This record gives sequence, C-alpha cells and structure tokens, in this order.
Amino acid sequence: MFRKFSWIVLIFLLFAVVDQGCSGDSGSSNPAGPGDGDDSGWSTQLVKSGNYANGEINVTVDTEQKLYVSAYESSVGLQYVTNKSGSWISTLVAEEEADNAGAQNDIAVDSSGKVHIVYSGYNGIAYTTDESGSWNSEDMWPDYTGSCSIVSDSDGNLHSAFDDCYNWDIRYAYKPAGGAWGTKVFLADQWTGSDCDIDIDSSDNPHVIFNFSGHYNLRYALFNSSWNVSTIEGTDSYPYEPDTGWTPAIAVNKSTDAVNIAYWNRSDSLVQFSTGAVNSAITLKDGVAGWARPCIALDNEGYAHVFFAEDVVNTLNYLNYATNRSGSWVNTVLSIVVGGNELAVTIDAGNKIHVLYTNYTYLNLYHASFQL
Repeated sequence: MFRKFSWIVLIFLLFAVVDQGCSGDSGSSNPAGPGDGDDSGWSTQLVKSGNYANGEINVTVDTEQKLYVSAYESSVGLQYVTNKSGSWISTLVAEEEADNAGAQNDIAVDSSGKVHIVYSGYNGIAYTTDESGSWNSEDMWPDYTGSCSIVSDSDGNLHSAFDDCYNWDIRYAYKPAGGAWGTKVFLADQWTGSDCDIDIDSSDNPHVIFNFSGHYNLRYALFNSSWNVSTIEGTDSYPYEPDTGWTPAIAVNKSTDAVNIAYWNRSDSLVQFSTGAVNSAITLKDGVAGWARPCIALDNEGYAHVFFAEDVVNTLNYLNYATNRSGSWVNTVLSIVVGGNELAVTIDAGNKIHVLYTNYTYLNLYHASFQL
C-alpha cells in the first residue's frame, strides 16, 4: 500500500490556504460538542494557517522542551515549524513540486540542537539540515520512494529507514555525526508503498517497524551486531490474512529497551498495540473503519500514549487518546475534532504531552497539550 493521506475536500475550505490569521479561525479546534471523555486540562493553539490535511505531520522535542515540526502544506511544500524562540516560526524547506515532494517526511533534533529532516518525492529521498547554520539539502537515495523516518542517537548520529518503492524493499541508512550518509542497507523485500518508522534503544541500536503490504503483515527489524527481521503480526503464507500492520509507529523505552508499537489492523478495523513479540497484539479500539494512522510516545515513567483519528469523509473525526498509564489500557475520545488522520505526538522532559494535528474547520496546523 501507499501512505494514505486524509482527502477531506470541502470547497469552502480553500480560503484556509493563507499564512497566519486565516479569516474566521478563532483558534478553537472544538467546533462541535465533546467526545465521550473528560477533556479537562487540554489546551489547543493555532500554529500556522494553511491546508495541512494532505500530508504528514511529525514532531520532536529538545532538552529545553521546545518543539520542532515538519509538516506538508498543500500547494506550498514542506514546512519546518518551531517554537524555540518562544513563538511559532516557520521556514519552507522544500517547495511544492508535481510529485508532492515532502508529503512524506520526518524530523529529528540531535544532541547539539541541530535539525535534520528527511522527505520523499518521485526523485527519491532528500535530506535537509541546518547544522551548518543555514539550510542545506542533498539527495539521500535516487529512486522513487515513499515512507521515510529518521532519529538521532545519544551521540548525534542519524539513523533512517525508508521505503524504496522503485526496488520494492525497505532500507536503513546511517550517518555519523558530522559525516556523510553511508551504504543503504537492505532490510527486507516488501511491496511498493509500505509504511515504516524507526527508533533507537539505550545502546543506540536501531529498531525499525514496517508493514509488508505484499503479504499484509507487520514486520519488526532490530539491529544488535546484525539485523534480525521477523513477522510479528499476520502471516507470510497465502492467503495473507488478516490485512494488518498498516501505518505503524514505534517508541522504544531508553531505560528498559521495552518496545512499544501502535498500528492499524485494516481487516478487523482495529487500532492495536504490540510489544514487538510475535502475536502480542492488544486492541486499543475496535470499529475503526476509517483509515487510522496512530502515533505513539512514552512518558517519563515509560507508559505509552497513543493518539489516532479515523479518516471518514463528511463525519466529525474526534481525536482518540489511548494510554496504559493507569496500569491498563483506556481509550478516551477527546472533544478535539480533527481535519484528518495525520497526527504527531511527543512528550517533553516535564511530562507534558504535545499533539500536532489539523483542525476540522480550516485544516490549519494546531498544537494540543496536556500536563501529566
């Protein structure tokens, strides 16, 4: 499969594609009534006006609890947005092209506070960074690509996983701090358009999660002196059922190395959680028929926080929040109405949750936060 974006198209929303201060947007992302849970403590904020519903949103946080966002703005391109100065400032790092370059992207901040972004397009994977003091870009992989992800380890080295659609495989790339990208390691055959995500553990070993869209299953790759790739949900045998493991996200506990994975089971309409062990899936919510793209982050105590929204046209799509912080999994439907399924979450050192999303009414980029 390919990365499916939210295609909510309402003609009157075209007026939302302006820079800050979109007419009629009061900063409220709750135009309808509440969901089924208690929303007390949540606050929302307009980050940037524009149409952000048709591409990925990703976020990371630094040690000073400042946020760094990569988000695709329709008909404009890939935006880098940060509040490190105290207010939200945006920089266009990749202009819109015919192939929607930047619609699939990811962002990392290294131990020196330098920003690293990867994004895909018809001409391959591109990498852009501000580590020299100004933005510089380079081609990282030359062929047609899809999903891509990046993470920085404790030494500032970069690890990336991406879908090489041209050769139908998942690849891993490594860049030492201050060095160049090395050999792109083949991890597994797949099918054009698989989704992938990456994180590192306490030893800076990379963990990659991806769906094999040819067999409709979920695969997990771990490097520990050598790569080990296994199917953890679904089957490698025909008829390849259930159709699971779509749009996976991974977060690894840096103290215990515990693996936390969230994904969408398309066949059974479930958002599920896995520990990385074979057949360890736990259902977070059933009846999720719309295309969900869950995101996941861990708090300071190692509990998981999963956010997702269904992608159902002409329906109010509420932000779902599932967590095991109470000792068991609980899913709450918040009153925040989102404009698509593209979400991103991070948790800062002060244990505050930060969610980036598009609001329902104007498809602008929003920030929701909650102090644990």
